[in-house]
Amino acid sequence: MSRSSSLSPKQPLSSTDPPNEISPLISTHHHPYLTSSPLSPSLPTLILYFMTLHFLIAFCEMVLVAPLISLFESSLCHSYYNFPEPSLRLDNREIISEMCKISEIQGPLATIRGWKSFGDTVPVLLVAIPIGNLGDRYGRRKIMALSLIGVGLSLVQIFVVCAYPKIFDLRWVWLSSLFLLCGGGLYSSAAFMWAMASSLIPEDKRSYAFYYIFSAFYIAELIGSYVASITIDISPWIACSMAMGSVILGLLLLWLVPFSQSSPRPELSPPSTSSPSTSSTQLQSRHITTIPKTTILATIRHAMIQPNVLLCIPVFLVGTLRYTTLNILIQYSSVRFGTKISKGAMFYTETAIINIVLFLFLIPRISIWIKSRYHVKSEKIDLVLMKISVCFLLVGSLATGLAPTSGWVPVVGSRVSTLSLISHFIPPSSIATLYASIAVLENLGHAINDPSMQHIFAATLRLPPFWHALPFFVAAVGTLFPYICK
Repeated sequence: MSRSSSLSPKQPLSSTDPPNEISPLISTHHHPYLTSSPLSPSLPTLILYFMTLHFLIAFCEMVLVAPLISLFESSLCHSYYNFPEPSLRLDNREIISEMCKISEIQGPLATIRGWKSFGDTVPVLLVAIPIGNLGDRYGRRKIMALSLIGVGLSLVQIFVVCAYPKIFDLRWVWLSSLFLLCGGGLYSSAAFMWAMASSLIPEDKRSYAFYYIFSAFYIAELIGSYVASITIDISPWIACSMAMGSVILGLLLLWLVPFSQSSPRPELSPPSTSSPSTSSTQLQSRHITTIPKTTILATIRHAMIQPNVLLCIPVFLVGTLRYTTLNILIQYSSVRFGTKISKGAMFYTETAIINIVLFLFLIPRISIWIKSRYHVKSEKIDLVLMKISVCFLLVGSLATGLAPTSGWVPVVGSRVSTLSLISHFIPPSSIATLYASIAVLENLGHAINDPSMQHIFAATLRLPPFWHALPFFVAAVGTLFPYICK
């Protein structure tokens, strides 16, 4: 959807006019009986809406991290010891949990989790870009809803396998990835959310708004991990039901809020009734966005000729190491330091607190101050923040691997700076396709990082405890990749 700009009341647009840069944000094309367009939503309203949507998507992911580890471990432990069903409900649950820390269980747990992560990336690699193109053509809200439905079906399959360990081998959870072919999963949902935000928020406010929207991820990380930590000892199914509830609420939010619709169908409309001079001015201002149908290859080709976009690619690939290392950290701390999984979930809470302070308070205000004081362009600020973020990821990975006691990974979000930076160079008509391509890049990083890191961790379980931290040292070396590419 094109962003609205000032339009004189004496120059109303016909309902048959194609959308352009002077079109109202919410067009009356589908409501010809209306005489005027409704007012565009304010920037705070847009930020609040997308923060809520991002919170629900992220909460579904973050609240499940520790409970799924617990459920997977319980399933493997149940199969290994062949516990009778009532024994898992006895008061000696902590004793049984200690029995599950042996390498014969933790090794398969790491392997299954690694291949599960790999399997979750395959649907994104296969369908994200075509689905993103459909979103550009037929409406991002509908396609985003489709991806959330796929996520819900995938969760149901995982829950069924974990609920009946005597019937299903834990490896059946790998089949849950098939349901993610319906829309591409949470990564595709987030890509559509960012695409809608990018098309609705003015360019000069986009970087500022993106930091607030992205802060919703860390709020969800804070709340989700804390909720998981206090409920997992009661029952991991509490967090699982809350994750499913967040998916349902996300679908309701997409259905209830009308201005979340974006990207009108890119088809040729009848000739405009505007004057020739007005049409010429509109044509000149629209540039590449006047192309009626943007193909997938054309969108990617346009992105690849942008040097700044090419420089962002390694950051998206390496940025996934943050989530990979945090995922390993819970199991690593449980094995090496004897930390309970419920306490390990608090590692996400600690990192979230740091990042909430950064994204809600420090970074937006510092960015505004630098732009007003030194007249620096937003893309330059984003570039510097992106470099600093990668440095923090390097230092955090090393610090975690060398820590003699349990710790956390201090890292700021390189992803949001890179998303804001890349949005400066992409035409609005192709933003959903390109953001879906970013989701493919990030999932390519997950497809490489997750199984390899989990396999490295599984292999170190039979070595001295110091070598259990090897995945974090590998992650530290991996963060040098963007600088090598540069």
